[in-house]
Amino acid sequence: MPNLKKWVNLSFLFCGFIVWTFFREIFDAVFSAIGFIQPDWPVSPSDVAGILIGLIVFVGLLKWPKANDYLNSVLLEMTKVIWSDRKETVISTGVVSVMVGIATICILLFDTVWSWVAKALLY
Repeated sequence: MPNLKKWVNLSFLFCGFIVWTFFREIFDAVFSAIGFIQPDWPVSPSDVAGILIGLIVFVGLLKWPKANDYLNSVLLEMTKVIWSDRKETVISTGVVSVMVGIATICILLFDTVWSWVAKALLY
């Protein structure tokens, strides 16, 4: 079993960062709604509150064994995925592009015929 602890910790750090930015914006909106004028500090009170909540989420996720086990199992399953090579990806992309083009032409023709029929019957 590969050591995935660093990726788990990095994922939890990313979650803490997302929570920090989310709550920073919420606190900015609340402070401006209540008329609180934030001082021109390098780190505003909204940032401090967001950082504290983000740190709480990060540490909470680190200490929560179910979250660690779950993310470890997800990452372990991701190591078992077999990714296609470049040639197969290019061929698949080409096939999908051609099929989308054909579907687009079919829908265009159907829409054009339907508009002619609708104009002939309604006008």
